[in-house]
Amino acid sequence: MKKNSQEAFTIQKALLAFLVFFVCFTVIRFVEVAAGIDAATGFFKQSSPLHGLFYALVILACALLAVYSYLSKPASQMRTVGFRSVAMCIMAVLLGLAFLGDGIASFGQISDLHAAGGTFRERMSSGELPLTLRGIFGFLSAVYTFLLSHAYRTGKTTAAKARILALSPICWAAFRMVHHFVRKISFTKVSDLFFELLMLGAMLLFFMAFASVTSGIYSEGTAWRLCGFGLPAALIAGMLSLPRLVFMLIDKEAYINANHPFQAVDCIFFCFVLLLCITVLRNPSAPAVEETAAEE
Repeated sequence: MKKNSQEAFTIQKALLAFLVFFVCFTVIRFVEVAAGIDAATGFFKQSSPLHGLFYALVILACALLAVYSYLSKPASQMRTVGFRSVAMCIMAVLLGLAFLGDGIASFGQISDLHAAGGTFRERMSSGELPLTLRGIFGFLSAVYTFLLSHAYRTGKTTAAKARILALSPICWAAFRMVHHFVRKISFTKVSDLFFELLMLGAMLLFFMAFASVTSGIYSEGTAWRLCGFGLPAALIAGMLSLPRLVFMLIDKEAYINANHPFQAVDCIFFCFVLLLCITVLRNPSAPAVEETAAEE
């Protein structure tokens, strides 16, 4: 009975639920960004209980995806490396470039803080330290994902077992969260900030699971978290990124809050998680390519 109940929860159904949530929430988000949010401040133009309801629905959807993944036997057997995939190789390269761009942008913001003048204490209170660490770990995360791209190209696991570098995306997400908390503003009143903090929390847990499964350290019973935290993080990342990208492409950037612009790394992360789930779904039991003696 337990085995049958586990097998009833499949990754296909989780992805279907994800798709339904993504379409519904993205439509609502388009309406909010276009008509309900003051782009200059990020606050809602009018107070409404519907805003709190939307927060609750997104949190509930994330919780449902996490619980579904926990109950899913296929999700508990997911792998991150050990198989060849041209698509995953390309996506890992794109994610690495996005991390690289985020690191460059972080140091660009630090340069702007110095150009604006102010004392050391004022710069620290503006988030210079977490921004610096975010930039450093952004660069290291780029190196790690480039190694992953090699692993997906060859199908071998050696290049992906850089255990110290595997911590880089975790630290990057953590310091990005810290940088958000430095801002003296209510995150419940600024929906961009609220959703980004929620996304980064799930993203951090996803990267922890990814590092654990990839390196084989405390990985037993961890694989379900790749879907359980990856899908909620991707859901919010896509929901935030798509409206920003569309308004940017149609030259309506006035609708976008300057403190929360389009982030390429969030958009690529959305694609990376979905492609990982789909790739494993299509080829769940392919054996890993044997390591050569030279690589060992």
